[in-house]
Amino acid sequence: MVPLESLLDQAADALLAGDLAALSDLEPRIEAAAPPQDLGTLERLRAKARRNARLLDAAMRGVKAARHRVAEITRGPTLTTYDARGQKAEIAASGMMPARRV
Repeated sequence: MVPLESLLDQAADALLAGDLAALSDLEPRIEAAAPPQDLGTLERLRAKARRNARLLDAAMRGVKAARHRVAEITRGPTLTTYDARGQKAEIAASGMMPARRV
């Protein structure tokens, strides 16, 4: 059986590499791993779990930003301006299709 500490390191490596498939493979193994009993190892595990949580949050923000950008590109060109009250307004160019590469 692979120690929990090693599994957490593998999860961090997968997050840094953007390998989401590896994360899904690691998840059941991490949940099934038995936690160690000594305090020093538990503290190291806690630090690694916090690190992985930060990496996962960053990965989720990246995926969200990518989805938002793809949606912007799909909508086509827009002009962003502000009205007299200072409110942001977007004006879509009518009749224009986004450029597509073949």
